[in-house]
Amino acid sequence: MPKVTLRKDGIVELTPRRLPLDGSDRLLLVSTVLLGTGGLFVSGAIPAPVLAAVVAASLAVEAFFGLRALALLLLRPAAEVLEVAAWRDRRR
Repeated sequence: MPKVTLRKDGIVELTPRRLPLDGSDRLLLVSTVLLGTGGLFVSGAIPAPVLAAVVAASLAVEAFFGLRALALLLLRPAAEVLEVAAWRDRRR
């Protein structure tokens, strides 16, 4: 269930159900993919163009997420958020 917050300007925000990976988790995932691909390349299981494609795709994804974070920082300034407590006793 998403978390509901009410901002001071009257906008209700819902947190997404699926949260994106944190930066450290994404770095761990990308490094694992690159190490695995490098190991397969060294063993001769995949050719050099496949290795180049995986490395290029990993760098492109990281560049996209960096630009997206920068754009969101510049275009959407942080607003003060009020947390709304969940109703526990709805029945009376």
